[in-house]
Amino acid sequence: MSVPGASCPNCGYDTTTLQSCLYIAPSPFQPLFDSHTSRQDISAARTQLKIFTNAVRIELHDVEARVARLRQSLQAAEQNYANAECVLNAHVMLNPPLESLPTEILSYIFSLTFKKPFDIFAAKPRMPWLLGQVCRHWRALAWQTPTLWNSFKGRDNVRRKVCYEPKLEEVLNRSGNSALHVSLDNLMPSRARTLARHVSRLLELEVRCWFATLYALRAAPEMSMLTKLSVNVEPTDNVPHPERVNFDIASKAPRLTHVDLNLIFVSINIPRVFLLPWPQITHLKLDLGTNNYHYIYHILSQCRNLVSFTDTCRDNFYQASDPYLLPTPSSIYVFAHLTFLEIRSSLAVLSCMQCPALRMFTLRGASEDVELTEADWEDFRAFVERSRCTLQKVTFIPEHYMRHQSEYSAPLRKLLSFVSHVPKVTVAR
Repeated sequence: MSVPGASCPNCGYDTTTLQSCLYIAPSPFQPLFDSHTSRQDISAARTQLKIFTNAVRIELHDVEARVARLRQSLQAAEQNYANAECVLNAHVMLNPPLESLPTEILSYIFSLTFKKPFDIFAAKPRMPWLLGQVCRHWRALAWQTPTLWNSFKGRDNVRRKVCYEPKLEEVLNRSGNSALHVSLDNLMPSRARTLARHVSRLLELEVRCWFATLYALRAAPEMSMLTKLSVNVEPTDNVPHPERVNFDIASKAPRLTHVDLNLIFVSINIPRVFLLPWPQITHLKLDLGTNNYHYIYHILSQCRNLVSFTDTCRDNFYQASDPYLLPTPSSIYVFAHLTFLEIRSSLAVLSCMQCPALRMFTLRGASEDVELTEADWEDFRAFVERSRCTLQKVTFIPEHYMRHQSEYSAPLRKLLSFVSHVPKVTVAR
């Protein structure tokens, strides 16, 4: 009952039109379905009906056989496809597309996989060390990419009986000749000596250390690339006479422009100990503490090219009986380029400053027992009138206990009234 032609022997589909070549012959008994014929009339054609139904059954068995063969062929084809796909993937992995990327692009992708600076003293392996655990190619590339290793931070915990010096040396060596961005907390003198051998590549250095650490760093021949220096000196020290440890880099750091000094826990002669290239400093942040605050005039007298100055000392309030009374400045220092000024606590330091280019001024509160005084208000008024600056933004940030007060103190009200013409005046709550 198959139509002769170009049909597939397995599935019975036409090889040109992809349409089924199998069909059921028209039933000669179709009139019987459309009319109300009695069973006696059907019995007359019983023999012919039996012949027709047997032929349809044979055709149905033939179709079932072809469907079974088709399923077997489909299963075999699916198995062959899966085998071919496995072979293809296995051979593609011999030379994956990622391996064909230029090393510069792959190195750049590596640099985007983690946030810098990374922690050099982490207890568990982290980036970029994890890149070396993927494959030999990645390990070789990561180990030879200096920009992955040139920005790091860490806290050297002296209580751990672990020697971090080899790890520091490893990172410094892998950074090649690239510029270093280093931030180390509790830096030990032995680690500082390791860092000193690479100090000529330092671009930014932030350390919390002892004087002995500074003594190790100052032995470096030059700091030609250093642009930012942040030093927080710890009070505990094995050096009996800190005054003898002169951190002299005045001629070693020709590019240094950003300095941050935190000396609240020590009492030293700053002009003698810290010999920095003050005239070229443009961004200065100081927290000298009460014991060292009287040196602030000496520092400001040398920093005439400041663009930004922040005084974060909490305890720079001086009373008449204070042995560290801030002296009256001998002269007024003009800062022609200073545009940002932030003072914490007392405004007495403004008595030595004249800033004609000042645009933003911020005053921060200090402690619970100190508020803005009448002397501060007078210093600020005299400073603004002397500078003849055009302020664009004034911000006052009191301590937490003052933020819930319903009324401001009289000096603060005077200050706010004096700057009422400023476009943006903010009092933090």
